[in-house]
Amino acid sequence: MQKYISSVFLFIFSIIFSQQYNIRLYNTDNGLPQNSVKDIIKDRYGFIWLTTENGIVRYDGIKFLVYKNLPLNSQRFMYFYGHPEKDSIYTTADYGRTVLISQKYPKAINLLKKNSNFIFKDKLNYFLYCSNYTYTTSPGVNLYFHLKEGTYFIKENSVQYIDAATKKEENLNIRAFYKNTARIFVNNKSVFFIDYQSKSIRKIEKGKITDEYSEPLLTDLRSKIYWSRINNQVFIVNKNTIYMCHYDGNGFRTSKLVELEDLTKNIISMYYDKTYKKLYLGSSTNGLQVISFPDFVSIRRPPSKPESVFYNTLPYSDSSVINTFGEVYDHNGLLEDKKFKGITPFFMAYDEKGNIVTRRANELMIYQKKNSYKEIISKKKFILVDFFTDAHRYYALEIHLKKDGTPGYNGTLLIYEGLSFKTVKKKFFLRNEPVKALKFDEEHMLVGTTKELFKISLKTNKILRINSCNELSIRNIIKSKDGNFWITTLGKGFYLLKNNRLIRMPYDANNNISSSHTLLEDASGIFWIPTNNGLYKVPESQLLRYVQDRKLKVNYYRFSKESGFNTNEFNGGGNNCGNRLKNGEFVFPSLDGLVFFNPAKVKSYYPSDIYVERAVIDNKEQYFKKTLNLKPEANRIDIFIDVPYYSAPDNLLIEAKLNGTPSTSWEPVGRDGKFSISNLSYGNHSFVVRMLISDKGEYIYRKINIIIPPYFYQTVWFKIFLSSLILLFLYVLVKWRLHILKKKNHELEEIINSRTKSLSDTVEKLEITKIKLHKEIEQQKKLIGTITHDITTPVKFIALTAKEALNQNELSSQQSGKILSSIYKSSDQLYNFTITLKEYADIYTHHRSDKTELYSLYKLIEEKRVLFNAIAENHHTVIINNVDKTLLVWISKNILSAIVHNLLDNSVKFTKNGTITIESSTERDIITLLIRDTGIGMDEKKIEYYTKLQDNIENEKLLLQKYGMGLHLVLQLLQMIEGRIVFKKNIVKGTSFKLILTNKKYD
Repeated sequence: MQKYISSVFLFIFSIIFSQQYNIRLYNTDNGLPQNSVKDIIKDRYGFIWLTTENGIVRYDGIKFLVYKNLPLNSQRFMYFYGHPEKDSIYTTADYGRTVLISQKYPKAINLLKKNSNFIFKDKLNYFLYCSNYTYTTSPGVNLYFHLKEGTYFIKENSVQYIDAATKKEENLNIRAFYKNTARIFVNNKSVFFIDYQSKSIRKIEKGKITDEYSEPLLTDLRSKIYWSRINNQVFIVNKNTIYMCHYDGNGFRTSKLVELEDLTKNIISMYYDKTYKKLYLGSSTNGLQVISFPDFVSIRRPPSKPESVFYNTLPYSDSSVINTFGEVYDHNGLLEDKKFKGITPFFMAYDEKGNIVTRRANELMIYQKKNSYKEIISKKKFILVDFFTDAHRYYALEIHLKKDGTPGYNGTLLIYEGLSFKTVKKKFFLRNEPVKALKFDEEHMLVGTTKELFKISLKTNKILRINSCNELSIRNIIKSKDGNFWITTLGKGFYLLKNNRLIRMPYDANNNISSSHTLLEDASGIFWIPTNNGLYKVPESQLLRYVQDRKLKVNYYRFSKESGFNTNEFNGGGNNCGNRLKNGEFVFPSLDGLVFFNPAKVKSYYPSDIYVERAVIDNKEQYFKKTLNLKPEANRIDIFIDVPYYSAPDNLLIEAKLNGTPSTSWEPVGRDGKFSISNLSYGNHSFVVRMLISDKGEYIYRKINIIIPPYFYQTVWFKIFLSSLILLFLYVLVKWRLHILKKKNHELEEIINSRTKSLSDTVEKLEITKIKLHKEIEQQKKLIGTITHDITTPVKFIALTAKEALNQNELSSQQSGKILSSIYKSSDQLYNFTITLKEYADIYTHHRSDKTELYSLYKLIEEKRVLFNAIAENHHTVIINNVDKTLLVWISKNILSAIVHNLLDNSVKFTKNGTITIESSTERDIITLLIRDTGIGMDEKKIEYYTKLQDNIENEKLLLQKYGMGLHLVLQLLQMIEGRIVFKKNIVKGTSFKLILTNKKYD
């Protein structure tokens, strides 16, 4: 296994030895906190760590992350020790405090015995020895280091070993230091001692010398040894050259890395990253140098030649090319110079015999192979821009000035008869300057001009323009191994020709591939495309998948000056601007040199892992794992995507998206690795990052959850509470509103009911009034009819009596008395009728117009008693008023007065030497007024008549002439006040009139 590792190691460095290198310097001007780089290491996650006198630095290939605010008395750090593979790297500050680097983050810890950087033994301090550039300037320092089997204690002139299991001691009497530098180092778990006297390297096992090796570079006193146990690397610096030394179990193997001027000046630490082929040099005063060993070689013309601008080249041998100057180059430089004179740099081709066909101005030149290209055969004069041959004939593109005087060129496709320029078989005229021609198949040719792409039929002579109405400045036409035709253009990218249709390929991120000069396909089906700004590579299969599905992303891998070019600008414009050599190398001309490389040996560097573990929240740094918990008041969130990647940053493709936002498309992450989010709402959010990790378009994904708790007023419970409160408020509001509406409705209903009742009462009153009026009218009709009937008789009797008196000439006194008596009686009767009728009319009128008022019934009766008292006294009759003096009534005063008046009048008339008693009684609203006399009384027929008349006053016939008007009037009046009268003949003598009245207020 060790031999295998050694052979791989030596193979790597044998490649590095023969290559060029690039140097990049970092100091306080571009990222470092201080210019003294004490130690360098790479952790298990791929990050480079540096110790300085102003903090610890983490480097990911693009940016430096500085930790200089650790809770220590000093931020001056020294060397690394520990076990990177176990994620436990330690370093110490000036005052012995320890810092543990784990999980990509440094933190200060308490000093543990097993991780201590010093031991006190035999009254001496022993400091941890893990590299030979620690304590190198301190004389009298004692050192120690642990191995699995035991511990070594190193003093000036001795080395002591204590076995870990048996505690047995072994002592070696050797001079361990030379000029204050320890001559002991550890490599591949073995301990070695440099013996300058014997010029040998001695191996020490368990405190005893067990083997001896010879390595002149290690024993040379002019060599300076840099070794690091934690990195398991040994470097030798000799005469400004850095070598790497490795022990493989059988001996030391040394390989040259790089040669630099003034290399040993202030260099105190070294680390070589074999993954990315980079050498890191730490200086005590000048910062950090990063030396890269690219896979590309750029060859310039010798200093004696003009500028190194190359255009056309042709393969010359298996490993070299020739240019239009006749200069032959391989990846080591100029091999031979044929000294071509005056050849145009844009055209060069081979004929079927291997002769070089070139052009000098407008003259065709052929350099013969058989004379080593030193003899020229001059042919006819025409301007040739492209030429190729097959087994049967020559094909050529010619240009000439336009004949109409306009600027520019026309062109002609010439197809010759046989393998010579003698006879032209066919000509195809082109209206614009032709650039490139290529056979499509046996019957068709593809020809590109500065504006069009044509497909020409050799059989029918028809010319088909492919690019329709859009102009394309064609650069090159290439046929890939699988038979696809690819078209490169100036300014519009490159295209796939399929079914007589051009399909444009997508651009790279910087649109550099828009000006593609040509493309070369390697054995793996990968296209190498030189442009005006870098060299790109992309698998053809990926492009073809894009043709099938335009949503797929095409990833171009870019090589730039950091890869070993002198310039990023490659050259095109010639008919051969890229060559494939038999040794597997590709060659591209550039604005500053020829670029040689073997595509099979050029590695695409992709990152292997991605870390999303830190963020800056409102200017405060926060570390997290898979979940980022934020406060609800967080405003600006900067999430950092950390990727250890030490190649060209252009090829680091990182994209991120935040799910749940209006825009969830992938967004590119810049070189600073920062993705910013502002004003993120509360809730659980998903933040996804993806990174390209291979040429096949494979991605690695990382997902973190961002949790922002809501404010109390944003919680579900608060919303439920608030919603409930709002609903309750709305409910109360609705209830209140309904109550108000109901109240208003109730009020309206009351108003309506009141008005309705009023209207109903009014209607009812009107109806009652109507009925009353009807009854009154009927009664009046009846009364008038009766009165008319009854008046007729006395009036007729008076008329007849008067006639009888007139007819007689002389009347006796007896006859005159009789006639006058008859006329008197009839007139008196008529008078009484009239008076009674007037009283009735007056009472009725007053009853219709007067308003009801409250009055004393006793006073009313008393007034009537006083009125009839004189007449009663003449009849020796007493009127007694026993009515309740406190009784107040609402009954119409006029009507009741008329009723009482008539009844008292009758009683007084027919009562002599008697009494008339008036008394009252009440029950609720019913008032009973009783008028009792001791007169002659009414006979039974009258009582029956009036009782019957009262019950059916509307229909009964009035017998006024027989019974008089008095009681008829009383009955009419009682009907008006809704009263009744009961006639009763007293047992002894006289009549009782019982009035039943309702005591209520009438409107």
